[in-house]
Amino acid sequence: MTCRERAGQVRDRYDEFVAAGVGVTAIGTGGKRYARAFIEDERVPFPVLLDEDGTAADIVGTRSLGVGAALKPSAYIAGLRSVAKGHRQRKTGRRPTQLGATLVIGPGDELLYEDYEDFAGDHADIDEVLAALP
Repeated sequence: MTCRERAGQVRDRYDEFVAAGVGVTAIGTGGKRYARAFIEDERVPFPVLLDEDGTAADIVGTRSLGVGAALKPSAYIAGLRSVAKGHRQRKTGRRPTQLGATLVIGPGDELLYEDYEDFAGDHADIDEVLAALP
């Protein structure tokens, strides 16, 4: 549900990414039907790639949600915030405990910005992401 919140944050500011001349791509953990519903529900205007077996997550170095992270008050608050904003988890992807990351990759594959979630809903500040754009 918090990945849906993140998609909504990027969707709502997508024009700023386009104006900066950059592309946005999301990588999801679900199958094709899950991704299709995700794109439709959240009105995602950017490509969503599927990482069904976790290869991309392993390459990027994202972690999976452990029991301790799931019980953090901050994770609970993030879930409530996401629901309050209208994001509902209808189905889960193939790896529902997979945490996310935000990367800005510039020309020449230079990594300009990286942020890894410590718990579900621990998204990078969208203003910081926009400021890191080339």
